Amino acid sequence: MSTPIITLKNVSMRYKMPEGNYFTALENINFSLESGKIAAILGPSGCGKSTLLRIITGLLKPSEGEVYYKGELQKGVNDKMSMVFQNFALFPWKTVKENIELGLKGDEEPEKQEKIVEHIIDVVGLEGFEDVYPKELSGGMKQRVGIARALVSNPEVLCMDEPFSALDALTSENLREEVLDFWSEGAAGLSNILIVTHNIQEAVYMADEIFILASNPGSIKAIYHNTLPFPRDQKSAEFFKTVDIIYNILTQNIMPEVPRSSMYDRIAPIPMVSVSEIIGLLEVLDDNKGRLEIFELSEHIKRDFGKTISIALAAEMLGFVETPHHDVIFTTLGKKFLESDVNERKIIFKEQILKIPLIRAVIDLVKNSEDNVITREECEDFLMEKLPNERPDELFETIVNFALYAEVLDYDSRDEELSLITENV
Repeated sequence: MSTPIITLKNVSMRYKMPEGNYFTALENINFSLESGKIAAILGPSGCGKSTLLRIITGLLKPSEGEVYYKGELQKGVNDKMSMVFQNFALFPWKTVKENIELGLKGDEEPEKQEKIVEHIIDVVGLEGFEDVYPKELSGGMKQRVGIARALVSNPEVLCMDEPFSALDALTSENLREEVLDFWSEGAAGLSNILIVTHNIQEAVYMADEIFILASNPGSIKAIYHNTLPFPRDQKSAEFFKTVDIIYNILTQNIMPEVPRSSMYDRIAPIPMVSVSEIIGLLEVLDDNKGRLEIFELSEHIKRDFGKTISIALAAEMLGFVETPHHDVIFTTLGKKFLESDVNERKIIFKEQILKIPLIRAVIDLVKNSEDNVITREECEDFLMEKLPNERPDELFETIVNFALYAEVLDYDSRDEELSLITENV
């Protein structure tokens, strides 16, 4: 059996927070990738996908564990890998050709480097654009430059961090096809592709191996071996069946079938979304007869899959929707909330957030303090103590957003103080 090109053994990543506690981004990641394969790292927003990709390339050193490349322990940045970023990461003051040249290793003669750049420009379809500046390019063309810059170093592994998510659907589809062509033809010596994505269909279309991540902390939920032959027909029954399998694995982790009575029995994280996002989701549901499949809902509200699930879970926590299987459905209370005027909405919202243990605990913290006032730092320390694997700053902002809307707490952003609105609690 051949040696895997990439192997991760017990990889974890922890960050020390200002309060002295640690935030665990990734925990005990183990997998291998065989040479000649395309792999996707799939998971919801915030599960550590991009962090994991940077550890694999050597841009980040894990807190624990090892990364092996062709059986050898990786001790720094791997020059056999190159990266394509979501936001293009081009230098606006450099031309297309100059941006691509940045990817050269610099160990070749100038004439040979020139030929390499010319070849890659030809491969990715940038002929005639060599002297153009990024501001004159479309999003798709900018990403072509990013791909060309990555390929010009003659990498064995092309790492891509959500490279198509900022592009329109048609451009994304065309670039996926071209990247698959680069790989199948072995362009620039390319052996493997490793792509981070939140898009299930993209993962199924491109990848042989799909590493599905859970969150809080990021960990391997499942590894799916995709046996669909290339080229893959996205309209075939087999393709839809595979998407559904991956979908079930992913949503079992982030949309668990939890009895409603157990949702309020312990202090647990709340989804980090805003009130306006919840209301927007309810309005979309109302426009679609009160029921949408979660993937369709993601398309309607123009949010990535992970973010959509977070919003749906927040709405469910408030009692406004239910999420049987993979659907999001209006409840009677959700319908009543949406049909109410602003004041009635606030009353309903307040009644629901007071049932959530974490928000109730923060309100009690303020209530039991001197003068019913605490600082943001005191609140974040409390949140870190109760939920050490969460980001206290984001949790704080979510709680404040909910509490301000419900008019149970007030927040002075200048003095960074949280106070109780006593008549409303």
